[in-house]
Amino acid sequence: MSTRYFVGIDLGGTNVKAGLVDEQAHVKSKLSIETEADGGVDHVIGRIGQAVELAIRQADVPQSAVTGVGIGSPGSMSHKAGIIISPPNLPGWHNVPLRDRVREVSGLPTVLENDANAAAWGEFWAGAGKDITDMVMFTLGTGVGGGVIIDGRLVRGHFDNGAELGHMIVVPDGEPCGCGQKGCLEAYSSAAATARRAVAAIEAGEASSLKLQIDAGQQIKSQQVEQAARDGDALADRIWDEACYYLATACINMQHFSNPQRVVLAGGMIGAGDFLLDRVRKHAEAMTWHAADDLPEIIFATLGNDAGLIGAAGSAHAAWREGEPT
Repeated sequence: MSTRYFVGIDLGGTNVKAGLVDEQAHVKSKLSIETEADGGVDHVIGRIGQAVELAIRQADVPQSAVTGVGIGSPGSMSHKAGIIISPPNLPGWHNVPLRDRVREVSGLPTVLENDANAAAWGEFWAGAGKDITDMVMFTLGTGVGGGVIIDGRLVRGHFDNGAELGHMIVVPDGEPCGCGQKGCLEAYSSAAATARRAVAAIEAGEASSLKLQIDAGQQIKSQQVEQAARDGDALADRIWDEACYYLATACINMQHFSNPQRVVLAGGMIGAGDFLLDRVRKHAEAMTWHAADDLPEIIFATLGNDAGLIGAAGSAHAAWREGEPT
């Protein structure tokens, strides 16, 4: 039987990343073109069509061997209807039937997936979770994204908003989150929150070496908080440790919700390496129950920036395999 191929699209406000992936999750080509979001919906959909064509052409694969397209899209969306509702980094997009529009321009069956779900599926299909059946992923960037796989299937939920792990509440009535809730994981353990909480503490009068950077007009990011904590700054160490603690709390919550074999950490903050991972593991081990030995393995993702496009292609592969309408 001839090999089937799937195009994965990782749609962002700045770039459209595309790749051609085979049934074994091997990437045959990958590229990135500018989204040109200011051009409007029709223009961006045309850019996606161009990216699909380029990915196929660069891999030197006949069009007849390409079975489908998967799109990982930011923002709220409906997987079932194939509609993007209102992505924050694509201004002017409201209830856009992206799945059907891309199917029209590409001539290929198309599926639409949340970008965090797509990245999680990529790690499950080809990366840190490829040899297991149950996995949870937290993506630690400006916000906190996530994905949950149970018995080899993505959890999407009835309203297609399942696995919004960054918005599980870890501190009842805690710090406000941009989503409108209080005490979300995203408000404590994201890169943006780590920096914001450090700056707020300094502005409230707490001593820190980071004040010199603030006074000099420099922007504080999570990397600066991490480095200050490594250098022995007490405030930075507390903020960093709290980010790890609340992430461990979320890991324990997922341990008892879906009982995964692995929790995978992805995103920019994992650049901290063991300074992040060791603390998350330590806190998780300290707070887990004693009724069973089922604390999931907590590890880093392995696919880096390719997870989204691989997972998007994998979503198209899974839809084809399961006979899902596209």
